[in-house]
Amino acid sequence: MKKSLYFILCFAFLNVLYATDEEIIVTSSLGGATLAEIDSPVFVIKGDDINYSASTNLGESLNYLLGVNSSNFGPGVGQPIIRGMGGTRVRILSNGKLVRDVSGLGSDHLNDVDMNDLQQIEVVRGPSSLLYSNGTMGGIINIVDQTIASKDFEGNDFNIGLERQSVNMGTSGSFSFKGNVNDVNLTYALKEVNFENYDVPSGSIIHEGSPEAETTLANSDLATFSHKFGTSIVRDWGYFGFSVGKIENTYGIAFHGEEHEEEEEEEEHEEERIQVDTESENLTFEGASTNLAGLDKLSYFLQINDYSFKEGHIGGEHAGESTLFTNESFELGMKLDIGNQAGGNRQNFTINVSEEDVAIIGEEAFMKPVDSQMLSFGYFLCRELEVMDLDFGVRLDQVDRDGAIGNTLYDISESNLSTALTMGWDVANNVGITLGISSVARAPSEIELFMNGTHLAAARNEFGNVNLESERSNNLDFSVSYENDGYFVNASVYANAVDDYIYIKNRGTVTSGRPNVDYSQADADFNGYEIEVGRSFSTNNGELQISYGREEVVGTFGSGGNVPRITPIKNVYRFALENSNVIYDVKIMDVQKEDDISFGESVSDGYTMVDFDIRRTIAIGNDEELILSVFGKNLLDEKARNHTSYVKNEVPLAGRNFGIKLNFNF
Repeated sequence: MKKSLYFILCFAFLNVLYATDEEIIVTSSLGGATLAEIDSPVFVIKGDDINYSASTNLGESLNYLLGVNSSNFGPGVGQPIIRGMGGTRVRILSNGKLVRDVSGLGSDHLNDVDMNDLQQIEVVRGPSSLLYSNGTMGGIINIVDQTIASKDFEGNDFNIGLERQSVNMGTSGSFSFKGNVNDVNLTYALKEVNFENYDVPSGSIIHEGSPEAETTLANSDLATFSHKFGTSIVRDWGYFGFSVGKIENTYGIAFHGEEHEEEEEEEEHEEERIQVDTESENLTFEGASTNLAGLDKLSYFLQINDYSFKEGHIGGEHAGESTLFTNESFELGMKLDIGNQAGGNRQNFTINVSEEDVAIIGEEAFMKPVDSQMLSFGYFLCRELEVMDLDFGVRLDQVDRDGAIGNTLYDISESNLSTALTMGWDVANNVGITLGISSVARAPSEIELFMNGTHLAAARNEFGNVNLESERSNNLDFSVSYENDGYFVNASVYANAVDDYIYIKNRGTVTSGRPNVDYSQADADFNGYEIEVGRSFSTNNGELQISYGREEVVGTFGSGGNVPRITPIKNVYRFALENSNVIYDVKIMDVQKEDDISFGESVSDGYTMVDFDIRRTIAIGNDEELILSVFGKNLLDEKARNHTSYVKNEVPLAGRNFGIKLNFNF
């Protein structure tokens, strides 16, 4: 059935003919270079593919990319995983600045990002991403908008969007504006999302080893309200601007560790709801100057964040109890561009200073407050030589964390030097080869050092270790690309040896019905590959692209055994058809069974996700257009569990979903 579906979809697309030729030049905001000039493994997802598609979390938005996966905890939480690594090994950036929330403190905590009115999303796989942020052993995800414009807008653009989804009876509405008024750039974007509990296939929810017949996952609702305002002036000397943003989320925790503690068999309990309320406020000043002697450009920013995450009990025996997570931070950054930036001889010096205060207050305060200070210096060189392109980066990071376990105070300081070298060759007109070598260090996070208590979202008792050393990733990455006569091949193979890899180790004991685990260290190896092959067809009515991709990562400890929650093998089939006003996009993701498991894990069955997006642009006037998007997710209504999730049995992926989205641009 599933294999037949692949051929039917392929045949259907081959019978739709159309032709158009349009060159699109995509530039990465990270280095200011076009994709053709970047040798690191980079994905750039166009903003339209996010803005005009189904509203979802960050991880799910990227799940079809090779080397990128998601650890889910309901519709609001999808923490990205790159090449088998997640948590603080993957840095989430907003316009090149680190997103500071508390997602690293719990698998049920969302990434605090505004997914409305985006310009693009950039994904850099592997440790070579240290060129853009510290501690990036897995990679980075940079979410880019134009809230602070570095170039003047031409004209005024308005957008109004409406959306409806079937799986959660969800609705969303959005508004955005970009324009230039009296030589001042102004932007404003607002979005509101309301999703009810989502539907799942019958029998996909499992509690205590037995499937349940529910077809709706309780407490899987989500409500989001976000808005952001920005302004800037652009002159001959550069630009300067500021932005303010606010994000509010309310969502249910679909599984909590205390829900299934031992109880008297006949004792009745009032239904309990675990609800999260988050609020973040962000103030950013940003600018650049081009009129300084000896410098091509000086870029700078100051960002101030205030974030809170409140997890409360509604109803039941714990009614009124709550836990408050907070993160108050600021970051100051500068980048000095030296040399002929436009001529392929780029040099940058960077300085970043930040302070971050993380606290947990209330019933489940499993960690004392932690104060962190970070100082980074970086030097980066990009050269276009006759025989090769060369990118080199070195970064020195100083991380100080002040925390406590019990009544004992600790002041922990780590100094880490990281380097990365990427070399690229054009061995023929249509063949490119890239070799990346890097050694990247990551200081232990707050939770890995100072965790000391019951982590109910993960249903276990966790204990940190103040004696943990910094992890060090020694990575070798080899990539080949080929394109000719419509055919294309992109392949990467990598070997990533991580010294002192930090992971959760089960003690083998149980307290209050929950296992006791420790944050421990051991050397680990991550070896894998990504390969994509495909062909583009130009016909009478447009362009058709068919591709097949496959990824695999194997994570093992040097002393034997598998790394916990490694990502399964993933195959991705894609059929995309595009003309001047219609886009058809069908994606099939075949995730294989994962049975290379670690101690305490269970095997995860494979599944196949079939999704489609159809987007049509309808011109209404000279400058007005209506964009109609129709989408379907999980068309086969598969029982799907994410092996990387701590709650894969209790919180399966959503069932079949259809939706429609309207965007009016004027």
